[in-house]
Amino acid sequence: MEARWIKRSAHMRRLPDGGSTFVRECWVLQFSDPAADKGRAYRHPCPHCGAKIVSVHMPNGGWAHFEGASGLGSVKHPCLHRGEGLSKAADDKTRDLFDDREV
Repeated sequence: MEARWIKRSAHMRRLPDGGSTFVRECWVLQFSDPAADKGRAYRHPCPHCGAKIVSVHMPNGGWAHFEGASGLGSVKHPCLHRGEGLSKAADDKTRDLFDDREV
């Protein structure tokens, strides 16, 4: 069992009746078993679009976020999934820092 202090930022919390309340910033003592937390998943709304998503704690650290609707458990959620399709090569519209030519 591992114990550590974490600082929780101020946020709005949804109430069971649909309303919301403000929660102040505070320090919380958190007890966790790092081995038991790996592979744990939980459902929650996306902070960007509000869609239902499932967040899974991966074995090597980090998180994966999937669509939460039935039948979509293997589709990554686009709001929290960035990076596919990116390349290390510069595109033709990006100017070189030391290039004096106009595009």
